[in-house]
Amino acid sequence: MKKSSEEKNNEQADINGRIEYIDQGLRSVDNRMRAVEKRLSIKTFEPDTVIISSEKGKSIDEAWLNEIREKLNEMDAKLSVLEKTTQETHVNDTGSLRSQLSLIENRILKLENLNKITIGKIKVPVEFSGLAATIVMFVTGYLVYSNRWDVIRSSIFPVSIGILFGVVVIGKFIMTRRE
Repeated sequence: MKKSSEEKNNEQADINGRIEYIDQGLRSVDNRMRAVEKRLSIKTFEPDTVIISSEKGKSIDEAWLNEIREKLNEMDAKLSVLEKTTQETHVNDTGSLRSQLSLIENRILKLENLNKITIGKIKVPVEFSGLAATIVMFVTGYLVYSNRWDVIRSSIFPVSIGILFGVVVIGKFIMTRRE
C-alpha cells in the first residue's frame, strides 16, 4: 500500500515530537549536571569551610562522582526504556493505521461496485430507480400508442407504478445493508 503524503507528514511530525521530547530530557539532565558542578565548585572554595586533608577530600569527591555516575546510569537506563517504548508504540500505531486504512479501502471498493454490473470486462453503473422509471415510461408509451387510455386512467396503473418504485427502494435498501 502506498502512503499518502499526509500520513508521511503525520508520522514525521510524530517522530520529530518524540525526538524533541528526548532532547528536552537530555537538556534537563545537562542543566542539572551543571548545577551540581556549580555546587561542588562553590563548596570546595568557600572561605568558611574547614580545610580537609587531601585524602578525605578525594574520598568525598569520589563519593560525589560515584553518586553522579549512578544517577547518570539510572537516567541512561530510563532513556533506553523510553526509546524502546517509543519505537514499539510507533510500530504498533503504524500497524493499526495500516489495518484501518485497508478496511476503509475495502469499504470504498464495495460502495463503488454496489450499483455496477459487469458486462465482459466493463463495469457499467446501474441505477435501479432510473431503470424502473424507464420501464414505466415504455409501458406508458406502449399503452398510449395502442390507445389503451382505459388502463392508464384506471386506479390499478398508478398503484402498480407506486408498488414498483417501492420495491426498487426496498431492494436498494436491502442490498446496501447486506454489503
